[in-house]
Order: sequence, then C-alpha cells, then structure tokens
Amino acid sequence: MRARVGVTLLILIAAASGSDAAPAAAPAGVPAISHHRAASHPMRYHLALPAGWNAGREWPVLVVIPDAARDFEANLGRFVGARGSRPYILVAPEVLSCGGARSRTLDHYSYARSEWDSLQGGDDFAFEDAGLAAVLRDVHERWHGERTAFLTGWEAGGHTVWALSMRHPELWRGVVPVTPNYQRRGLDSASFSRAPERSSLPIQVLRCGAPTADALLAVTAMEPQITLALGDARDHGFSSRPVRVIPGVDHGPLPGPVLDWCDSLRAR
Repeated sequence: MRARVGVTLLILIAAASGSDAAPAAAPAGVPAISHHRAASHPMRYHLALPAGWNAGREWPVLVVIPDAARDFEANLGRFVGARGSRPYILVAPEVLSCGGARSRTLDHYSYARSEWDSLQGGDDFAFEDAGLAAVLRDVHERWHGERTAFLTGWEAGGHTVWALSMRHPELWRGVVPVTPNYQRRGLDSASFSRAPERSSLPIQVLRCGAPTADALLAVTAMEPQITLALGDARDHGFSSRPVRVIPGVDHGPLPGPVLDWCDSLRAR
C-alpha cells in the first residue's frame, strides 16, 4: 500500500508540473517526475532528477524500460524510490517495442493521436534508435547527464533492451536486462553492431530468485530466451557475464539490485 501511494504522489506531482517542463519542486522526500518531448525527435519521455541536482557537474544516467504493461511512469517511480541519495538521472522513454500488439495501444502513451497514427506500420526499432539518441542528447544538454548511459528493462522490456544495446553499444555505459524476454526482435545479421565499443560493453543479466504464482512459469519460460540472447551477444563480439540470481525476491524490475550494479561499475 505504501508503494502504491508513493507512485500516486509521483503521478500527481508530474501532472502538476506540465508537459515538457523542468521538474517542479516536490514535497520533501518525494522527487518530481517530469514529462518531455525530445527536442529533435517525436519520442516522449519521463525524467526524475536526483536530490541535489545542479548544473555544475555531469550526472550518471539510467534509462528504464518497463514490461508489457507499459506503465512507464509507475515503473520509473520504483527506481525513484530505490535511488535514495544516489546521483542518477532516471529516464523512462516511451518506447514501442516493450511487448506485443495487445498492449501496444495509445492509452499507455502520451503521444498525440496524430503522432501515434504516424507511428503505426513503421519500424519500431528504427524509431527507437533515433529517439533514444535524441533523448540522451536532451539529457546531456539540458540536465548535464553523462554522454553514455546505463540501460535496464525487465520481462518484455528485454526486447527493447537487447535491441538497443546490440544495435548501438556506443550509447551505453552498462546494460542490465532483468529476467528479460528475447526473440531477436529488431536484430538480424545486418543490424547487429560492429562498433568497437561492443567488445567492452558490460552486460549483466539479473534474474529474480523467488518468483511466485504465475511468475514462476514465466521466469522458467524465459530461461532459453536468456541463453539465446547471451549466445547471440557472444557470437557478435559482445562480452557477457553469467546470469546473476538475486535471492529472495519476486519477479519484477529489481530497481535496488540494478542500481547496485551500476554503482559497482561507477566505482571502478
């Protein structure tokens, strides 16, 4: 109940701040989530600055992709809650590829009807390639985010994460898919990157260690997909690490372990 109330507060605060505005001041202990459209691309995104943000330094960036429910803001709110005093700028772009056709509906998005109609029948992954590059430019220029970002996504968000990381490894400082799906969506022999950054890009899959009820079946079904993803990564010159199981946690985006892993890379 407490987590649900926290997400509700975040949504109310974000709505009050208006579209495409810098984050408004929030009540003590409740960081604001603001809503934006990329300056050079139609992609929309949600953003939460860390406590103490100022323009006098660069800040690490974590891009967060949801599951097929496509609840971009609530999923981002879980990372805001887990972030604490850590310095990450958190970003949730409204991507199209994080699930199947059943949930790919306008009610999950903030795009105008005309924008949404223009996206139908196009290449979702080409849209996301250009859109994420534009969003990261925005975050760097407007909020002094670092030029390369961390990337995470869970379950069906894995389709997006694997495609973004293996098509454009140069954009990412580290990639942490969480119990992810993978069916080679957006990837073929021509679209796997040959950029030199691929060989040194850290990729760490996390998996929940105590899934319950229906999640147990889902997690079991994902095991061969994870194996396929890591095999494809190695075959195309990417580095990969053994799957890390997080004991005692149910199926979900694992915001705490994701941020801990990002911290470990920043400490090197």
